[in-house]
Amino acid sequence: MENLAQILQDSLPKLRERQEGETTPEYLNYINTVVNQAHQEILQLSPFCKISEIFKSRDPLSLEDIKIIFKEVDKHNPC
Repeated sequence: MENLAQILQDSLPKLRERQEGETTPEYLNYINTVVNQAHQEILQLSPFCKISEIFKSRDPLSLEDIKIIFKEVDKHNPC
């Protein structure tokens, strides 16, 4: 079986060449947008995505947030 890095590499979008008349900042913005979108899509595949999003978006954590985190941990740590 292929390793994970190769599988990800094969599924990433191809970056286009710089277009005629396109400024460097425009091209760099295009690259940044494509790379950020690809990374976001990859992160969505992670079983820990929900936990990560809770920690990034909430401070302080609510009781409901903590319950969701514990539930996700239990789901990914079978007994």
